[in-house]
Amino acid sequence: MKVESFWEQTIAEARGETLDTMCEAVEDDEIYSVFRVSYRSLGGVRVTALLSVPTVQAGTRLPAIITAPGYGGWQQGVSLAECQRGYIVLQVFPRGQGESLDAPSGDKDIEYLLRGIDSPKDYYYRGAFMDLLRGVDYLCSRDDIDTSRLCMMGTSQGGGLVLSSAALEPRIRAVVAHVPFLCDMANNTAEYAKKLSKPEALHTFSFFDPVSLVSNLNAPTLISSGGCDAACPPETIRAVFDRLPGKKAYYHDPDLIHTASRDFYQMSWEWIDRHLGQIR
Repeated sequence: MKVESFWEQTIAEARGETLDTMCEAVEDDEIYSVFRVSYRSLGGVRVTALLSVPTVQAGTRLPAIITAPGYGGWQQGVSLAECQRGYIVLQVFPRGQGESLDAPSGDKDIEYLLRGIDSPKDYYYRGAFMDLLRGVDYLCSRDDIDTSRLCMMGTSQGGGLVLSSAALEPRIRAVVAHVPFLCDMANNTAEYAKKLSKPEALHTFSFFDPVSLVSNLNAPTLISSGGCDAACPPETIRAVFDRLPGKKAYYHDPDLIHTASRDFYQMSWEWIDRHLGQIR
């Protein structure tokens, strides 16, 4: 099956599930509110997300950011407090990670990268990508969201997730991926990439690799890499960047390891503000 057909069928299957949303308040103050949200995704799996909403005038529709955690599963891709910049933030925890730890995701004794690697249909990231897209569906069901201004933002695993997921979701208007994981695995020299060295594993992963998908990502995209990053080698990230067809920018810090970057953090918000219309 071709990659395009595979994803068309997968998305149709995921969106055949009723969202069946549940939302409960976690924290509420005068500045912003936090909610725990759950909804149904591919295979009927219920995933959990955290939603932060700034206090605004009733009837105001805000732009929104969808984000995902790093490989540990618990990190916040975007601090929930950043909603005070004038965004609604949805932190999705894909199945088997973080707040969604109890959601079915294959053999939990096997790390995410290898769960179901024998076939694209059974691979862990098939469900994880759909969990983000269903997060988009959830946001679009809310009456406080400006659905013409949606962004995806993530770091490491979250960066790889948002690159591939945004390539499958035309409603996304801007993307930011900091030192993204999961890129160009066939040419990745990182130690973990050796786990996918068999041809069968690489074939499965080719359906999910951002390098295979981002030719369909037309939203303005900002990507970073670090010259001392042994986890996500810069040449693998550059391979993804070079395939982006639309407006794009690339930040490379030759001294950066696989960690946060203050300079890139500032650039990220400038990028999102510009492309989601927060700068007038």
